[in-house]
Amino acid sequence: MKIDLLSISGHKIYGPKGVGALYVRSKPRVRLDPLISGGGQERGIRSGTLPTPLVVGLGEACRVAKEEMSFDSAHVSSLSEKFLNGIFSNISHVIRNGDSQSTYPGCINLSFQCVEGESLLMALKDIALSSGRY
Repeated sequence: MKIDLLSISGHKIYGPKGVGALYVRSKPRVRLDPLISGGGQERGIRSGTLPTPLVVGLGEACRVAKEEMSFDSAHVSSLSEKFLNGIFSNISHVIRNGDSQSTYPGCINLSFQCVEGESLLMALKDIALSSGRY
């Protein structure tokens, strides 16, 4: 993997809140300074005792996520396709922003010509939306 740092939040992948994981590239080494010093746990990156039940929960969450990943991906892709087909077949002057092939299907970025973002937020309260200027 061409990754320097990767953080994972447990609650984002079926796991408990309050636990996560951090991947730090070893070669060439990425140096991190601890936010809280003392104890020397985790090679000096953090101090304190790990919450064992939460760590076990994160491990199980990773197992479930790996097991369900292909189903979840297909399901989210199907929902996204259905959503986009509905939008594009019923509304004109809509642009999909970004590369449609290299994206997570559950995160769709659209622009609606001549429509203010705040108007969409107010009208579509049952859909998770955010607004911004690009």
